Amino acid sequence: MDTRICILLLSSVALGCGGCAIFQRQAAQPAPTQQPSSSTASPDSDNSSTPPTIIEPQVERREIKVPTIHPSNVELGAYYGEISIQDFGAQPVAGLRLDYHISEDFFGEITYGRAKAGLTSFETLSNVQLLSDAERRFTYYNLSLGYNLLPGEVFIGRNLAMTSAFYVIGGVGSVDFAGDQNFTVNFGAGFRVLPTDWLAVHIDVQDLVFRSDVTGVEELKNNLQATIGATVFF
Repeated sequence: MDTRICILLLSSVALGCGGCAIFQRQAAQPAPTQQPSSSTASPDSDNSSTPPTIIEPQVERREIKVPTIHPSNVELGAYYGEISIQDFGAQPVAGLRLDYHISEDFFGEITYGRAKAGLTSFETLSNVQLLSDAERRFTYYNLSLGYNLLPGEVFIGRNLAMTSAFYVIGGVGSVDFAGDQNFTVNFGAGFRVLPTDWLAVHIDVQDLVFRSDVTGVEELKNNLQATIGATVFF
């Protein structure tokens, strides 16, 4: 009996030692490296096989027309409109103008205009003529200085743009009316637009102020005029 127990104990010890040795050998072996699968590709292989996609922007090019102005600084033209001669009613007026552009902002202007005064209310009611036909001629000339206050462009529709400028103007001159030569101060504003590089269209409103005693009382006379005209650059 004792002999069988000893043999059983020895067999158990032998099996335990053998199992430990096998475990130590398995632990000492390096882990096998994992091979990449065929479905997973490296970045280098993707770049070499597939070229990069270039996105072309779809931008529609449009033609831009830059407005041009004739290089000359001189404008010569005419105008026509209406002038309200104080005490003598509103009458047609016509004249000539000469502009010289001193700089981009300032310009000088010489104007010459003519009109014919109508009848006063007193003449209409009493049938008495205060002035002869020659004395009713209203002739003036002005020497003025203008300033381009708001240069820019005016748009007509979606495809047409024209160079334009809003300006103020003022100066001095003389009026020949009712047989007298009167010193005059003029001031006003205007709008200039250029349909082409050599033609300009002007719309002006001015007041011609002078002192006169044509009605028997000496006072300042305000003579408002509104005109439209055209000038040519040369």
